[in-house]
Amino acid sequence: MTDARFHPRLRIHAHADIIGSEVVLARALDDLSLGGCKFGGPAWEEAGQQVALVLSFPALSASLPLTGMVVRGGDSDMAIRFVNISDEQKSALRKHILDSQEAASA
Repeated sequence: MTDARFHPRLRIHAHADIIGSEVVLARALDDLSLGGCKFGGPAWEEAGQQVALVLSFPALSASLPLTGMVVRGGDSDMAIRFVNISDEQKSALRKHILDSQEAASA
């Protein structure tokens, strides 16, 4: 079975600071794509909640602020879709994902 997602999910060494109804710092990402990200463990925000994120890529000493919407939250994970992303943010995210993959394989 193939993944029908428009943007493939990737395992990237990154974490995020998330500001919504709660503030969560340095939470590790389960996966990341150009469309959103997922965090393992119980959700701390409700589906539909808008959040501000700062993604950090430790291997690159880089960070990227984004806005997202919680699309799924349950006992095992929480998924966020990025919203209102500018072309510059999308380009930076693509670059950080590719550079992180290269750093991990080096």
